[in-house]
Amino acid sequence: MKAIRIHRFGAGEDVLEYEEVPEPSPAPGELLIKIEAAALNRADLGLRRGTYRVAAGDLPIIPGREFAGRVEALGAGVAGFEIGARVVAYPGKGGYAEYGVTQAALARPLPDGIDPAAAASVPTVCLTAWFALLEDGALKTGEQVLIQAGSSGVGHVAVQIANILGAAGVFTTAGGARKCARLRELGADEAIDYTRSDFRQEVLKHTSGRGVDVALEMLGGDVYTKSLEVLAAGGRLVSIGGAIGPIPEKPPELSEGRKATRFSITNYLNAHPEEFKRLDTFFDIVRQHKLRIVVDRTFPLAEARAAQRYLEGRDHFGKVVLVMS
Repeated sequence: MKAIRIHRFGAGEDVLEYEEVPEPSPAPGELLIKIEAAALNRADLGLRRGTYRVAAGDLPIIPGREFAGRVEALGAGVAGFEIGARVVAYPGKGGYAEYGVTQAALARPLPDGIDPAAAASVPTVCLTAWFALLEDGALKTGEQVLIQAGSSGVGHVAVQIANILGAAGVFTTAGGARKCARLRELGADEAIDYTRSDFRQEVLKHTSGRGVDVALEMLGGDVYTKSLEVLAAGGRLVSIGGAIGPIPEKPPELSEGRKATRFSITNYLNAHPEEFKRLDTFFDIVRQHKLRIVVDRTFPLAEARAAQRYLEGRDHFGKVVLVMS
């Protein structure tokens, strides 16, 4: 089968090698999936560089933490799945390939009416946005929320989920008028173009100086610092990554009941594996058109380098996906 493998870590996408590799076989408790689409995530860029949950001794490795396809074979002891069934899997690696294996516990049935590219994009962004806002963010009905990087995969979903959870005001940031307009279409009350305005001033202006109850950010650096400055008394900042700058290893001490946390969906699911079944809820509301998963561009597997370059350039809106046919 064809796959993308990393044999050495590197800053550039040139370390992604498109090559012929043996088709995997499912071990006991696993499924073999004929992959139709695999979503890209910023974690893939960290894996490529050797900074995300992989050591040099693990190489070569096939990246791709989530994918959609059809069950090709069942490992011993697997129940509840049939050959040919449509599924989405979230094994953490192996998605940049024509076939992949996953533990059966990390796969969910995919209902009709959702195409493979959108389906493959659901796990990371929906689970992250939902649990970051509900668990660390403790978002309550009637509260106000700031979603940084609204045009990102997690961001555009978090804007919608904040509304589903009953937020009274959803503020978001993006670069450029076009992205801001699209975020308003997805339900943002205020979309702030950070290339033209200081989001800190805008958020405080629109909240009469009070600030927001919850801020979700994934950029780090100055954005992290300024996000702290727009928290209302008792407000919660949830950080899920540092795409452009560092995040403090230890959250800072804050006044008036404010607090900052770091959230990892991988760590959360490791501690609460039963919550993976929440995917069924998201597939249901996507099928009902109550939640939109925006797929910006698809690339064939052979063009994985171009796909990662496009993701890294941050011009996309929503998700970037590899397709296998």
